[in-house]
Amino acid sequence: MKTRTKRSIHAGRTVKNNLYIMGFALRICPRRVILTGVSQALTQFESLYFSGYFIKKVLSLIEEGSGLREPAAFSLFTAALCGLIFLFNGWFENVLVPVTDVTIYQGLCHTLYKKASNADLACFEDSDFYNRYMMVMADSDKRLIQTINNVWQILIGTGAVTASWVMMLRIDRRVILFALAPIIGNFVFAGALNKLSWKIYEESVIFRRIADYVNRVIHLADYAKELRMTDIFHVMEKKQAHARAGITGTMDKYLVKNVLLGWGYLYFTFVVIFEGVIFYGAFRTMVSKTMSLSDFAVLTTLMSSVSWILIGYARALMESMKNSLFIQNLRDFLASEPAIPEDSDGILPQGRVRSIEFRDVSFSYKPGQRKVLHHISFTLRENETCALVGYNGAGKSTLVKLLLRFYDPTEGEILVNGINIREYNLRAYRHLFAAAFQDGKIFARSIRDNLTMGRECGEEVITSALSKAGILSTVEGLPGGRAASLTREFDPEGVVLSGGQYQKLAAARAFSQDSPVHIFDEPSSALDPIAEHALMESIKRCHAPGSGAQEQEGGGGKILLLISHRLSSVQDLDKILVLKDGRLSEQGTHSELTAADGEYARLYRMQAQQYRREAAFSLYD
Repeated sequence: MKTRTKRSIHAGRTVKNNLYIMGFALRICPRRVILTGVSQALTQFESLYFSGYFIKKVLSLIEEGSGLREPAAFSLFTAALCGLIFLFNGWFENVLVPVTDVTIYQGLCHTLYKKASNADLACFEDSDFYNRYMMVMADSDKRLIQTINNVWQILIGTGAVTASWVMMLRIDRRVILFALAPIIGNFVFAGALNKLSWKIYEESVIFRRIADYVNRVIHLADYAKELRMTDIFHVMEKKQAHARAGITGTMDKYLVKNVLLGWGYLYFTFVVIFEGVIFYGAFRTMVSKTMSLSDFAVLTTLMSSVSWILIGYARALMESMKNSLFIQNLRDFLASEPAIPEDSDGILPQGRVRSIEFRDVSFSYKPGQRKVLHHISFTLRENETCALVGYNGAGKSTLVKLLLRFYDPTEGEILVNGINIREYNLRAYRHLFAAAFQDGKIFARSIRDNLTMGRECGEEVITSALSKAGILSTVEGLPGGRAASLTREFDPEGVVLSGGQYQKLAAARAFSQDSPVHIFDEPSSALDPIAEHALMESIKRCHAPGSGAQEQEGGGGKILLLISHRLSSVQDLDKILVLKDGRLSEQGTHSELTAADGEYARLYRMQAQQYRREAAFSLYD
């Protein structure tokens, strides 16, 4: 009883999932969905018309002694009809299908990418999310197209199977025994094969993801230097060998069962019906003389048509059940709700930021894990410049992620202009910030695109931003200038800049944005001391009281939050926050913190001694 209930639930889910995906496909490309049904209907009609009606009609006319005129005329009519069907199907397969394949691919990718871009930042640090995303993306367009074909084949095949059985039963009812064999082969054995195939895929997906990662690392330019200067290639090679072993081990685990089920499928699907009907029909025609030649001819040709219709019908049904698992995974992925949706609505913030307040904020990346921030409280005011300093791993970048609302605090709250940032429209809220990240990425696009990042931006603004970042002369000296393509991923003439130049370009992004809050996260870590000093001075000049950049529309000023490892570059900022082990250990001005002789003073003295030693050594160079 329980098994029957489970089967009913599974069948109901399969129907719902396939109807869902058909509706999904109709929204993306309606003409492909509709004309697929027309093409399959014409193909089935042609097959049954030829095998079940044409042959019997021609042979009957000949047996009746009507001469050649009527059979020839009927044959010409049939040829013309089949020619029209051939022309339509040729246009469908060679013209419509390639064009609509692209439409379906683009529509599906747009939906999946939009969903992925709306996922929490935490999802990108979650291996389970990547496993689900990979399973959804794996040949998703082909699976969608296959589902369209399967659904139509089931619907049209139901009518074709019914019509073909009626034709066969009118000749001999016992033939139904042979026609049942493909059903056993496809529904029993093929069904078990499909379930086994999905089980193998599920168990091996993690190994496939590892293999894909290794392939990606081997050919990407980002990893080329390390691969050539170290032995990491052999480590990665072992990792891929382990992944291959995992895939083949999973397949070997089910090898015997796979072979036996495959043999049963082939025997019942092909051997029984083809051999059985031919021998049975030949016996009745040649030995017992109880079947006419026209009936035998119709039976053998109809048997072939019926066999392939049943095979296609059952295969489509099994594939639909198999694809139902993919569709369910797709539905779950599209229906999943991120904790912080990128399109979340709320209050539209003012264009002016008067205050930013962290109020007793604590945070851990996952429930139950150790906290990386503990009870952080501080306030930044309009026109203030603030430095965030501390050892690596102290929580500085995490604090910025919370401010930009990539994550929400585990405890406490963050207020902007006295309002909890969770209440703001997220996209509008993030427009309050211009950020240059330490690990900011460069895209295989032009320099202009990498600076504006899709925003409308005047040439004067771009020039000013490049100048402030200290990279204007470099860009203007390139062939193509700011229109030059970066990286050689797609353009063999693309420009490859140094790490420091890329970092300057990331800083220029922030300079080009007229946002009330600027965040620079280690903006000079890849720069030499002279370039670092120049960039830091430029950042501070842009946020100095009375500077043109500091004043916004409506008379408001900007807030600067700077994360820097070099304390000498932050000593003249309005406020310094010192993080240690995820806690705010000190805050104040440089003079206040050095007078307090605490953590900041100790770090500052250590760095000052190091700089003096470097200066002394440089005298002997």
